[in-house]
Amino acid sequence: MQIFWRQGYKATNLPDLLTAMGLTRGSFYKAFADKEAVYFKTLERYDNLVVTTNVAALKACDAADATTCLMPMFAPTDKAGIGCFICNAMVEVAPDNPKVAQKTQEMADRLKQGILGVLDVRGVGLSPTHRADLAEMILHLYFGFQAMGKSGRAQDDWEGRIRRLLGEN
Repeated sequence: MQIFWRQGYKATNLPDLLTAMGLTRGSFYKAFADKEAVYFKTLERYDNLVVTTNVAALKACDAADATTCLMPMFAPTDKAGIGCFICNAMVEVAPDNPKVAQKTQEMADRLKQGILGVLDVRGVGLSPTHRADLAEMILHLYFGFQAMGKSGRAQDDWEGRIRRLLGEN
C-alpha cells in the first residue's frame, strides 16, 4: 500500500512492487494476477484499516456536539506529501477503472453515512434532506482537506469552519 500511496498507481512498476513486498516474480504471480489486483487489494486494506476505523469512531462518539465528533477526520496527519489514499485513487485510477471507481465510491458513501449518523443523532440541520446535504458537504470538505494536505499546506481553522457550517458556534 505504501508504495502505491507514495508513487501512485501509474508510476509504480512490477520491480517496485516486488521490492516493497519482498517477493520474487514467480511468488508475485502465484498470489496476484497483475498489478491491478495488488492495487485493488490495497484499496480493500485501506478500507478495512482506515475507513472502517473512522466510521466506527464517528458512530461511537459520545460528544454533545457534532463538530467534536467530526474533528478527528480533520486532524493533521503524517501523510503530508502523499495525501489521502482514497482521493489519490479517485483522481488517478478511478476515471479509467470502473472497479476502482466503484470501490472508492463505496468507501466515500460509508464515510458519508458515518457523518450523517453524527448529524442525525445530534439533530443538526433543519430536516433530513438538509442533514444529508450537510453530510455531503462535510465529506467534500474532508476530501479537499486531504488533497490540500498532499501539498503540505498548513492546517487552517477547520473546527471553526465546521462549527459555522453546522450552526454550532
